[in-house]
Amino acid sequence: MIPVILIHKGYQDYLGCAIGQALKNNPVHLIGDTSPPIVHDNFKFEHLKEYCEGCDEFMSIYEHLNTSPFGYEIFCYLRWFILKNYMEKHNLDNVFYIDSDVLLFVNVTEKWKHFDQYVLTLAHRCAAITSFVTLEGVTSFCDLLTETYSNKNSYNYKKIASHYNIRKEFGLDGGVCDMTLLEFFHSCSDCGGGPGKVGEMMQIINDSTYDHNINVPDQGFSFKNGKKDFEIKEGVPYVFNNRLNKEIKFNSLHFQGVAKALMRTVYDQC
Repeated sequence: MIPVILIHKGYQDYLGCAIGQALKNNPVHLIGDTSPPIVHDNFKFEHLKEYCEGCDEFMSIYEHLNTSPFGYEIFCYLRWFILKNYMEKHNLDNVFYIDSDVLLFVNVTEKWKHFDQYVLTLAHRCAAITSFVTLEGVTSFCDLLTETYSNKNSYNYKKIASHYNIRKEFGLDGGVCDMTLLEFFHSCSDCGGGPGKVGEMMQIINDSTYDHNINVPDQGFSFKNGKKDFEIKEGVPYVFNNRLNKEIKFNSLHFQGVAKALMRTVYDQC
């Protein structure tokens, strides 16, 4: 079976909900620095310090081009090297990565047939929230990260730096993050990615999809009180799609930001 992978520092209740929900249908591996109070035959914890090969090298070439804290952003980059090392050590050709604020409602091994033509899948073209990741894909992406930041005179680096500089010029927060490079990977056939090799998780397949962000009214889904207006049926969320005029099953919900406070309530309902 394809394992569900989370990479996270610390332990919070919402992380426990994410692990617990994913365990209902999948083996789950947490790569972190704090062993959680979870005992389950299909759960495995591994310390991230065992999988940091290449991290120091990347940190030495990284330049922070974001108004967000350095520590947060650099870990978002380093998780890709950690994941690559983990997959190599355990001979994993395919995994399903989820963020720690995601509730997952499906068996990802069964869903892989819809995405097996891709080396990597993303939501909203740039976000690895619920993503199938192949060893080929994560290796190519880590190579792109290294090549981009190691040559500050390259087109790739100047392209991402210009994004940050334009945001600064207009007084906007944010800047360059791993999603910036993931979006680049999505369109860059020369670096091992490209539109034919990177899939989209937000597409609706057999009347089901994966959530980009519960706080966003995307794709014509019903929206109420600042959240997608979902209804739990037999332990799975459904949201009415106004463009298609029917309910769509959500294979995941992403409780981004302050929405994390809702995870326990929804988890208990499922």
